[in-house]
This record gives sequence, structure tokens and C-alpha cells, in this order.
Amino acid sequence: MPQRNVDDRSKKIVFVSNCLLNANNKVQEFARYPGMFTEVVRTLDKYGVGIMQMPCPEVLHIGCQRWWHSRNLYDNAGFRHCCRKLAEQMVDYMENYAIVGYDVVAVLVCDGSPTCGLTVSSYYENGGGHPAEPVRSLRRQPGIYTEELLKAIEARDLPAPPMYGLLMDDREKTNEQIIAEFDAFIRTRLGA
Repeated sequence: MPQRNVDDRSKKIVFVSNCLLNANNKVQEFARYPGMFTEVVRTLDKYGVGIMQMPCPEVLHIGCQRWWHSRNLYDNAGFRHCCRKLAEQMVDYMENYAIVGYDVVAVLVCDGSPTCGLTVSSYYENGGGHPAEPVRSLRRQPGIYTEELLKAIEARDLPAPPMYGLLMDDREKTNEQIIAEFDAFIRTRLGA
């Protein structure tokens, strides 16, 4: 007789930035794929890993018609509050997964994003307003949402899952190169 409550789930999850699964939430001119970065989904599916799509603070705070912003423009009390609230919800999921022994394999974010960057986030050197040209630089610091997510994880005394930032703003790398590096990261994380 089969055991009750036993099924094929892997109990492995990766939390993924919203825009990697829905390019329609990217700022105009920044999408590198029409709908979703399908290679991310294929890579995780290849290893039997589930996906938890994180919300997009930029869309919820400003909307889909926004122009690009930078970290210093988003670094304010209102936007941090929005990010903190969304991060807390994701940490609720992480905590619930931990209770039942699931493995949060990683958190996948978009390096270069002012919100979801991990090692670098965009910074506008010339203050506020909408510039004629996107004169941005990358600073070695996480985006606002990533920062709030890490604080929320730490505040709950949960083990911080490994973080990985896809450098989607690096136009010198192809999508294939970006996904090959991500595949190597996931393969190493899973010992595959």
C-alpha cells in the first residue's frame, strides 16, 4: 500500500525576481526577451527545482509606464517601506518552507537593477528628474529590495539562502553566456 502524503515533489525552491519570468514588468528598452527568460525556467526544471516568483516593487510602487530610475532615486522611506513589506511576505514563504524541511536553493535577482541588484545596482550621478540619456553607473551595492529581503531573512534568524544576480544589464554578454553561468551556479548548489 502506498504511503499517504508522499509524492514526487523535490522540496527545492528558487525565489526569482519578477521580471525574469515576466518581461512586461521591465522598464521600457530594458527587456532582452519577449515574455520570460525561458532559459531560467528550463535550467531550474532540468534540476527539478520549483520557482517562487517574487513581486516587483517598482511596478507596485510606480507602475508599468515608469521610466528607468536608479538606486539613489528609489532610496527613500516610502519605497523602502514598500520593499520591506514585500520582502516580509517572501520571508514568510521561506519560513514556512523551512518548517517542512524544504530547501530554498537560491534567490535569483537581477544584478544592475536599482531594486533587485545583488552585487551592483544602477546609480544616477546627476540627481533627480528624467535625464535625456540614461547616464547611469553601477555601484557595488545591492538594490533596495534585495537589501530589505536580506534584512528580513536575518531578522527571522533564518539561514540566508545563496543569492545569485543575473547581470541582465551587461550588453556585452549574450543571454546564452548569462544562463551558462547561472546553470553552473545551480549545478554546484545542487551537487549535480
